[in-house]
Amino acid sequence: MILSRRFYRGPYKALSIIIVLGLSTAGFFFPAAGLLVLAMMLLAIVLNVRQTRAFCTSVCPNGRALSAVIPLHRRSEAIPRYMASKEFRRALCGMMLFCMLNLSMRAGGTIEGLGRVFWMLYLASVGMGTVMGLLFKPRAWCAICPMGTLQDAVRMH
Repeated sequence: MILSRRFYRGPYKALSIIIVLGLSTAGFFFPAAGLLVLAMMLLAIVLNVRQTRAFCTSVCPNGRALSAVIPLHRRSEAIPRYMASKEFRRALCGMMLFCMLNLSMRAGGTIEGLGRVFWMLYLASVGMGTVMGLLFKPRAWCAICPMGTLQDAVRMH
């Protein structure tokens, strides 16, 4: 595997890639691993109490992994305005929360079933983030990420 210099910028980019790939594949073999996504969601809310979007800027592995893997010179177009609007972001967040709740109720009440729900939503986020990164900027997904929108909605200060 040939790595660019950009891969090594910032101490946690390699770790972020390992986390994203590890979680993306682990959920297939060990569905309960998807509960780590729930832990990340809860951590995002807790960190938001201290600083707005602290999770996004300091902890979230997805944005760092996307910026490390997708070359910046690929494209640098801004996302369409409608996607960056509050209404669109809230609708996307609401849809994903609805899916999470709906699928959680159908999961059969098992840890594996619940883990698989969160794993599938994580895969959807990683997939959409990758597509958006290829079409626009590497971290385009971060502008509409449901976790960032949820953090904005529950901002404590």
